[in-house]
Amino acid sequence: MSKEKFRYAMIYEDIKKSILNHTYEANSLMPTEQDLAATYQVNRSTLRKAMQLLADEGLIEKCPGKGTIVLGSYPENSKQKTIVSNKNIGFLLPRGNLITEPFYATLFSSLEQGFQLKGCSLIYTTLDHEDNMMDKIAPLGLSGIVFVSNVSPRHIQLAVDQKIPCVLVNSCSDKLPSILSDNHRGAYLAGRHLIEHGHRNVAVLTGIQSYISNQERMAGFAEAFSEAGLTLDPDQIVQSDSWRYPTAEKAFYDFIISRRNSLPTAVFAFNDRLAVGAVNAIIKAGLSVPRDISVIGYDNLQYYNIAASRISTIETHIEIIAETTVANMIWQLDGGSCAAIKILIPVEVVPGETILTIG
Repeated sequence: MSKEKFRYAMIYEDIKKSILNHTYEANSLMPTEQDLAATYQVNRSTLRKAMQLLADEGLIEKCPGKGTIVLGSYPENSKQKTIVSNKNIGFLLPRGNLITEPFYATLFSSLEQGFQLKGCSLIYTTLDHEDNMMDKIAPLGLSGIVFVSNVSPRHIQLAVDQKIPCVLVNSCSDKLPSILSDNHRGAYLAGRHLIEHGHRNVAVLTGIQSYISNQERMAGFAEAFSEAGLTLDPDQIVQSDSWRYPTAEKAFYDFIISRRNSLPTAVFAFNDRLAVGAVNAIIKAGLSVPRDISVIGYDNLQYYNIAASRISTIETHIEIIAETTVANMIWQLDGGSCAAIKILIPVEVVPGETILTIG
């Protein structure tokens, strides 16, 4: 039943394209409902939903006793819809991530505002690897899906197979449009920024290892040091295996205590929450930022505690990520293809008060 929910929309799009490209000529009769139902392998109830959408757009007209007549392209005095209104769009986030976390909260808010301008509603729900996606989203009446972060590939494949309009944000897949910060470039800029301020002995505070953003940021940061003829000490790569500051605080505090006599001069945290954790750990250890250890984060979410100065970070332009996501979703809802493209949003350094110039 849940698959049927999207099946009629696919049939509608397919017949609509056939009318607009004149496969079905104007003023000709459409095949019978029975024939179309057999062609698309659906019941007549599902087919009638698709036919009603075509009739509502003025592309076909039902004539009792005669059949369904093709009217051709959009009637004169009638404009083709460029905004798909009254649609529910899903914001599907793996359960291990919290919608209340600053990055996701900001992303959801920006997306919600963008979709509202297009007459659509954004609905949040969680989606884990073991979930039955179709059963979970069917009650929501979704017309499209925004997958967020580390979503299971099987859910993405199912959405693509079912021809559900979909976009992936903050991660990457070769199955659908992927929109994300230029993680490699952003981390590279963070590395260059620290090097330009004299830092050579630098620690890294990572997030969840399986996330593409974590992997790309590690590669970009390492490239900046390699380009400068420097290497990162593997013993100074602190893995928090979380994107949350309490876990990061503990991991970095333990790191500081274990290396009291050989501390790094700076740390690059893979997001601003981790950066706050690092700052808290440094203060807890009786040290100060940036005098003892400089800190740079990532995301520019202004997520700092009152004990810390304004944290240096990397701007990811979440509002542009949201705008691009909305535009791509509306394109698909209006009949555009679900092209497997990767869109990287530009990034730049945002200087703060947590990096000391040394040397």
